[in-house]
Amino acid sequence: MISSKSRVDYQQVVRSISQSMVRLHRPERLLKLILRYLDRDMQVSHAGMMIFKEGREHFIFVGSRGKGRIPASLVKFEKNHPLVTWFSSTKNKKNSVGDYLSYQGLQRNLLEGMKSLPSSIISDWEKTASVMRTLKIELVIPAYFKKDLTGLLLIGPKKSAKAYDADEIGFFEIITKDCAIVVKTTDYQRELHEKNEQLQNHLREIEALRQKEQKTYYEIMRSLASEVYAKDVYTFGHIGQVDRLGYMTAKEMGLDLSGRRKDILSAGLILHDVGKIGIPDHILNKAGRLTEEEWAVMKTHVDKGAKILEPLSDFREVREIVRSHHENYDGSGYPRGLKGEEIPIEARIVAVVDAFHAMVSTRCYSKGRSPEFAFDELKRCAGKQFDPRVVEAFVSAMSREMRKRGVGQMAEAAPI
Repeated sequence: MISSKSRVDYQQVVRSISQSMVRLHRPERLLKLILRYLDRDMQVSHAGMMIFKEGREHFIFVGSRGKGRIPASLVKFEKNHPLVTWFSSTKNKKNSVGDYLSYQGLQRNLLEGMKSLPSSIISDWEKTASVMRTLKIELVIPAYFKKDLTGLLLIGPKKSAKAYDADEIGFFEIITKDCAIVVKTTDYQRELHEKNEQLQNHLREIEALRQKEQKTYYEIMRSLASEVYAKDVYTFGHIGQVDRLGYMTAKEMGLDLSGRRKDILSAGLILHDVGKIGIPDHILNKAGRLTEEEWAVMKTHVDKGAKILEPLSDFREVREIVRSHHENYDGSGYPRGLKGEEIPIEARIVAVVDAFHAMVSTRCYSKGRSPEFAFDELKRCAGKQFDPRVVEAFVSAMSREMRKRGVGQMAEAAPI
């Protein structure tokens, strides 16, 4: 027990060490600071600190001070070293030597136990005493973190040749325990930092792959769209407008467009008519209304488009948009008669902006209507052909865009 007379000085040192623990982020510097104090103010002939290195699987010196200091660069303790096995095997066990190891106490126990203890124990004690005698160590204070031995404080004899008292030994135990916590905490922080770095590197690799995948994704998408453009001049301008209007509508609805969601929406908007590649030119570019037979052929473009995208595994969601963009909200559409929430939200957006752009665009067989007329038609068909929420969001966003630009023509009003 630390006496009241000595406690004040020791507590002051402990407070100073605690402050240093907060200030110093490298445990080696803190341990060397403590060793310097022991050498300067505790009248020890020498003091050394060893800590366990996980990667090297042995104990190494982080510092050694004093006139009789141990040559730190020349000494390391393997796991089977007598001083290491002493504390590894006696942790949490009552023994005649105690939680710390004293050379004088060990010598006394050797003399007392020669006749009563097993020869194997005496042999281990003699090996330990021999090491302490060779290195001129009087005290060994173990540092534990939980049940793991993490370090050893090696103290040489007093300069006065007197024995260390209970106050001094208690002080050594306190600072050694604190050092164990600091060393282990720093190890955890370092491991956490290294794992965080590994995670960041992994995320960077994933992002690089994602960007590469995205680039390939868009190249495929644009290549497919260009096939449609080549067959139908109207579709060229139509697809570009629908892409911009669809994205504007999704934002107005507050949809989550993070990660691949934006790519999926954009691909669905651009490729929704990709199946027209398989529609005969005389039907696709007919200057007039289609017959029932021709219209039946034209309606197959949704399934043809889905079939074209089928080999592309990354286009699974896009394939559903392409197949579903002519489904009606009330279930009266084609090709599967889906209704309401059964229809992908992206397909419901395509349906609205596709219809709007078709109404306001001039073709060889029809003159484009005004945006206001198209808005009224969308509202009239909301709940039947179109999702009311999508219509509301589209009309709101488009009207705001038109007011902002002060124009009424579709070509000018469409967002860039």
